[in-house]
Amino acid sequence: MLDTPGQHARTRLSQDARREQLIDAAIRAIAENGLSNVTLNKVARRAGLTAGMVNFHFQSKQELLHATLARIASEYREACEAAVAAAGTSPAAGLMALVRASFDPRIASTEKLAVWYAFWGESRALDDYMSICGASDQAFYESARELIEALAAQMSATVHARAAALGFCGIIDALSQEALVQRDRFDRAEAIETCRRYLENLFPGAFGAIEPLSAATPAEPASAEEQDYLDRLTLPAWTYCDRDFSAREVARLHLPAWQLVCHISEMPKPGDYVTLNVLGRQAVAIRGEDGEIRAFHNVCRHRGHPVAQGRSGNSGGMLRCPYHAWCYDNRGVLKGIAASRTFPKLDRNTLGLFPVECEVFLGFVFVRFAPGGPSVAERYAPYLEELAPYRIEEMQPIADYWEGAVEADWKNVWDNYLEDYHFPTGHPGLSALMGKEYDREPDYRTRTIRLSHRLRDKVEGSWATRMYSKVLPPCDHLPEGQRRRWTYFYLFPAVSLETYPDLVDVFHIVPLGPGRSLLRWRAYGLPGADRALRAAQWLNQRINYAVHDEDNALIEAVQRNLAGGVYQRGVLSDKEINVKAFHDWIREAMPEAR
Repeated sequence: MLDTPGQHARTRLSQDARREQLIDAAIRAIAENGLSNVTLNKVARRAGLTAGMVNFHFQSKQELLHATLARIASEYREACEAAVAAAGTSPAAGLMALVRASFDPRIASTEKLAVWYAFWGESRALDDYMSICGASDQAFYESARELIEALAAQMSATVHARAAALGFCGIIDALSQEALVQRDRFDRAEAIETCRRYLENLFPGAFGAIEPLSAATPAEPASAEEQDYLDRLTLPAWTYCDRDFSAREVARLHLPAWQLVCHISEMPKPGDYVTLNVLGRQAVAIRGEDGEIRAFHNVCRHRGHPVAQGRSGNSGGMLRCPYHAWCYDNRGVLKGIAASRTFPKLDRNTLGLFPVECEVFLGFVFVRFAPGGPSVAERYAPYLEELAPYRIEEMQPIADYWEGAVEADWKNVWDNYLEDYHFPTGHPGLSALMGKEYDREPDYRTRTIRLSHRLRDKVEGSWATRMYSKVLPPCDHLPEGQRRRWTYFYLFPAVSLETYPDLVDVFHIVPLGPGRSLLRWRAYGLPGADRALRAAQWLNQRINYAVHDEDNALIEAVQRNLAGGVYQRGVLSDKEINVKAFHDWIREAMPEAR
């Protein structure tokens, strides 16, 4: 189940989970500071904890550092063992599996490589490295040697197995050092290709013909059938799990994207505000005395404390920072400084709240933290005529605001949301409600997707689906074709506006890091709903709660296998063209995901 609002914040991590959190922080600290400059305070700050908490779980800095290296060594060993096992009985496939595991970004991230070489390169830590990793290194060498001996026997080739295995380990080590130095410029695919060439030189014909890295003559173009297959490949599994990649996604995709705050009905009076805490940013949208809605970074200009408290409230005409009582009006202008005479002369006109780009579209308030690019209205332009009859601007909340964390990467969540291929097996109740036709309409120009399906004339399935179809009123304010139709309008990368005959809701997904996401949701309806409409709204939400629970189980199970090291990538069907568009848009901003 997803967390209820506030549940995650109150959860106490188990001792094992807290140790893992501290090890993650230690990896980052070593990568940034080097081994000798790491302190428990630096680790604690990165984990958002106290040094005392570090000491509670690890008796000394040395114990923490040893646990960190041991965790990385264990991950690498297990990934290599799983890769070789998955390769089957072919020794050539086993050797290439070792290569790919060695350059898997989850195992060989820049931060983790920095830890490896920090221990290896510091003379005082070399004994520690050998005691923790020596057996793993030897096991890798032995595995490579056994595979080389097996391949030599299979091909009746004369190869000095020890020399070949040492060379194999050495080239992987040298390329790993390159990865540490080059960081984002390092080409993992080229590194894998270099290792393949080494092996092909040892065993001609076993690993494919060798061509120059920059071929003098271009390769023959793929056939139409081959190109269609290549175009349908999914994103690589590692992109759903890698910390460095996730951080780059936030910078390139999410900070410049429109993020949903609320509906205008949630802030009807001057001074009403709603806060938004996502992507490491805090924002507040507030209605001014002139009726205009503005947005600001929720950051006091004095010492950085949030000026607006809670999810929503009313400023009473002045946002007052609870830390040192600096006060800002509803336009973000600095109006009051406690003990102002103790400061040097300040220009209050330059010390207002930092503005955030804000747009109100169909009554929904959006912000984006990096300005530039088309407006929400421009991106939703293809659907304005279809959306207009719902009168969304007039709506009011009909359900409590809800948010919860899910143990799945944000891309994994949308992969599930954007296709109906899984409906018959994943959502039998929903399938009983909907007809077989499903509109799948990605728009590459606006980076939006329209998904739509019509209710069956004769509905079976659960009590809720049968009753919903039965009690749903005509909804005369809608055109005939929309009175028994559910339609979703996805705004890449973060938000979907979902329209039903009886209500509208919004679905907002925010990355919390690799493999973890925040889901935000609320439903709205026109005021003055009669009993039949209220019943339909209640049944609608009951049906969708069940769908969300089913999806949650599916995507969390997928996430575990995305991180498991066996699955690498898949191929998409005609029923998953929306997922293909979604992946195409990600690759445009993240070319390393190809």
